[in-house]
This record gives sequence, structure tokens and C-alpha cells, in this order.
Amino acid sequence: MLESMRKHMNWMMWIIVGLVTVTFLFFGIYPSDVGGGTVANVGGYAISRDEFNRVYQNMYDTYRELLKGQFNESMEKELKTQALRELVSNRLLIQEAERLGLKIGDEELQAAIMKMPAFVREGKFDKKTYERVLGRINITPAAFEANQREFLLRQKLEQLIRDGVAVTDAELAAAYTQQNPKAKPGDFEKNKASFRQTYLSGKQRDALTAYLRGIYDRTPVTIKEKALSS
Repeated sequence: MLESMRKHMNWMMWIIVGLVTVTFLFFGIYPSDVGGGTVANVGGYAISRDEFNRVYQNMYDTYRELLKGQFNESMEKELKTQALRELVSNRLLIQEAERLGLKIGDEELQAAIMKMPAFVREGKFDKKTYERVLGRINITPAAFEANQREFLLRQKLEQLIRDGVAVTDAELAAAYTQQNPKAKPGDFEKNKASFRQTYLSGKQRDALTAYLRGIYDRTPVTIKEKALSS
């Protein structure tokens, strides 16, 4: 995944990039006219060229600013591939959450929106600010709320997957020894808490990847390769 970008970034920068990518799918990226055609079909859901272009352009602009001198034009094709991959993955997870019967209630949605810093004034949610901000980005409250409902739905499914991952003390000790062959007696106990957090996060990430791969294998996904080069 974006191998040339990995070569030019340290691990912390890559984590930041990964976190930024997901937000492109939910903030400032909204459904619009699909008359420009589609770039992919995911289980019957058409990803429009316009939706893809918006996600790609946001990624392009942000990564160029984030990486500054490390960014180069040869990354353009890789970014297009990544943008489409994220859109497909996002739709697969949302469809799976819906299939499992997960829902986001109105109160849950409202509570999440009211906590968003962009809509808070003097420590509390301000409706006029909410309407003004949405008007500035040319999106109706109904469209924005539908977008956020999907975001929360995906989060709910991902949290269920993460919650299903456990790490025993024996597994943790074995992993620490494997990763730190020169560790001294007592090092494991001293670093146990922080290592558990790191190891568990990695195991949860792997679980999410495997779960997504399983959904992909049983869902019809059609990619229009020519759309990426146009």
C-alpha cells in the first residue's frame, strides 16, 4: 500500500496518514450527482466518479502538505489506488454492519454531532453555527447527518471486532521474548503494560484486516480500471 510513500516516511508519519485517510470518507465528502459515471460497484452500491475524485483530491492536497518535500508526483497513481481502496473498504464495512442489524439511533447521532468542535460555541452546541458551517460547505443537514450516521455505523462494527480480540499473559510474554531476544530479566514486567497496549493494538488491526478480507471475498466488487487513469 503506497510503498514508495512508506519509504519516505517514518512510522509515526505513516500512522498520521492512515488516520487522516479515513476522515476523507466522512468529512467534506458527500454524495453528489453521479452523472459522471462510476468507478466501482460494491455489492450493488455504485461509487461515483465524483465521489472518487473528491476523496482523491483531498488526499492529494493533504498528503502534499503533510509530507512537503518528501511528496513527489510519482505518488499520484498510488494515491488513486488508495483512494479507491478506502472507498470500497468503507462501503463493505457499512454494508456488513447493516447486514448484522447494527443501527445508529437518532439520539446517538445527535449526541455525536453536538460534540463536534466545529459546531461548539462557548462550550456548547450552537445550532446557528451548525447551519452556517454546513451552508459554507454547501451541504444540507439531512445529507450531513446521513453521512455521519454511516460513519458511526462503521465505527460500531469496528469496535465490536476490536472488543472480540483478547491477549493472554502467556501469549504476551511469548511475543515479548520473540520481539526482544536480548531483554534482561525483569524487563518484561517493567514494560508489560505498554507492550500489552502495543501488541493488542496490532492484533486488533490484524483482526480488522482479516474481517474485511472475508467480507470482500463474499461480496461482488467490480472495479473499473479505466476510471483510475482518466
